[in-house]
Amino acid sequence: MRKKLAAGVLIVVVVMGVVFLGPFNIISEFNERGALKDFISSDNTFKGLEILDIDYRGSDTFFVQTQDGNNEKNFIIMRYNSSVMNGHWKVFEETSKEKYY
Repeated sequence: MRKKLAAGVLIVVVVMGVVFLGPFNIISEFNERGALKDFISSDNTFKGLEILDIDYRGSDTFFVQTQDGNNEKNFIIMRYNSSVMNGHWKVFEETSKEKYY
């Protein structure tokens, strides 16, 4: 009985470790805004920019408004999955006054 209980606990611990520490972080999947903030803090595009607003536009797409001094910059950030385990972010910066990205 104890061996079965120990084996069950070990299996649960291993599965939880893979889920939370593995390449497919399930917490990020359920917390898109948190995953986006992690991406923004690590991406060089946003270095030195103050984040003013993050607006979810649906389908893993966000509108991000930033400020650098008196200049405002707008970005569209989209998450796409190249496979089940690999999610990536694409950043599009507003390039003109006509709101083209």
